[in-house]
Amino acid sequence: MLAARAAALASALITPIAWCQCTPDWDVTPGNPALGDGYAEAAIGWNDGAGEMLYVGGSFTKIGGLNNLRGVARWNPDTHAYSKLATGLSFGNTNGFVTSIEPFDAGPDRLLVVGGLFASAGGQSDTQSLAAWDGVAWRSLGAGFVAPDAVWSLDVGDLGQGPRLYIAGGFTVIGGQPASGVAAWDGSSLSVVGEGSGMTGFSPFVNETVIWDDGSGPALYAVGRFDTIDGADAKLAARFRPGVGWEKIGSGLVAQNSTTTLDAAVLFDDGNGEALYIAGSPFRAASGGSLASVLKWDGIAWTAIGQNVGGRVTDLRVWDDGSGPALYLSGTATPDINYFARLESGAWVIAQGGVAGPAIPPSNFPSVFGLGEFRGDLVVCGNFTTTGDGQTASGVALITSCLTGCVADFNGDGAVDTRDVVAFLNAFAAGDSSGDLDENGLVDTRDVILFLNLWTTGC
Repeated sequence: MLAARAAALASALITPIAWCQCTPDWDVTPGNPALGDGYAEAAIGWNDGAGEMLYVGGSFTKIGGLNNLRGVARWNPDTHAYSKLATGLSFGNTNGFVTSIEPFDAGPDRLLVVGGLFASAGGQSDTQSLAAWDGVAWRSLGAGFVAPDAVWSLDVGDLGQGPRLYIAGGFTVIGGQPASGVAAWDGSSLSVVGEGSGMTGFSPFVNETVIWDDGSGPALYAVGRFDTIDGADAKLAARFRPGVGWEKIGSGLVAQNSTTTLDAAVLFDDGNGEALYIAGSPFRAASGGSLASVLKWDGIAWTAIGQNVGGRVTDLRVWDDGSGPALYLSGTATPDINYFARLESGAWVIAQGGVAGPAIPPSNFPSVFGLGEFRGDLVVCGNFTTTGDGQTASGVALITSCLTGCVADFNGDGAVDTRDVVAFLNAFAAGDSSGDLDENGLVDTRDVILFLNLWTTGC
């Protein structure tokens, strides 16, 4: 039987066959119900031992139909319910928020670190604006923050000393040490990045960091709102190199005004090599050019990427919807791109129709404030009530990836290899329904062609 089927396959391979292809689409399940007020900004998947769940952070106090879930909550994809992390966060007398949620392994402990502006976590002491969740209880990292100290980003990287959690924000002291808005935590102790002599500018702070080697050596790149950092004249963006300190990147940048802020930094390869992409409210390179929303640093020069979308770009993220890695951005006060766009042929194009309103009170217009990832899907967080295809979603929604549940990994072991071919051919020979990949009710040569094409490309 197998020989006959193989012969039929050899004949069929010369005949073009059409089949349905996966199309990324909105999944509004985590947004119904989601926010009752405020906005969502941070999102990440994490397994505390009870299965992977989606953790969402923002300024909300109501989520999933529940009250008093301030700033952070977890969503169970099996029950579609939100829940609190122990007793949760306290905002105190401030308008609190969570900006970042980042996993970090501290020795034998797996932790989920949360940063933003809040009074405490789980009632634990010394958890102002920075705390770690171990799956059962909240812990202090020993930052010693006091209001209004805030954390704007958390990123894990290795600058040559082993993995560190890099903490960025508007603080000038951390762990009792003078700081310039950036510190590192190794799982047991905090250290300041740089001399800690401070920043200058209008209410200065660091908004995002990323580690990269542009050819001049590994460095920590930082963006935000500052004129100088540790005395280095490096408006809006700077890099820290071990043994060198903080310095300007290339020719530097020019702000549109004193409140110009950069919110995002990410590494992306557009086919011409990996480069650093940064974004925020309109700015430009000191070497010249018009105001832009996104600039690229390739290690030699700054280049504007795409059109100026106006408003303020709030996040950048590289994500693969099944057609290859692409660069996405989110924004506020950016109606021309419906607050959510993808870079295509050098231009920012509305992605999946963007999002719409009316917004969740107290805002009066929709926004997307952050992009995350959960089980391979893209998480879109913000202040909106409708997705681009007209579905209702309150501040949180997913865009499904065609890489999720990769068909080419037929035996489900996480790798696409020859064992998948053997497993598929066995199913094909037996006429098993698992081999009906085009879902036409038959296990035939069309399924073999489909499988081999997917297997060849890795999915």
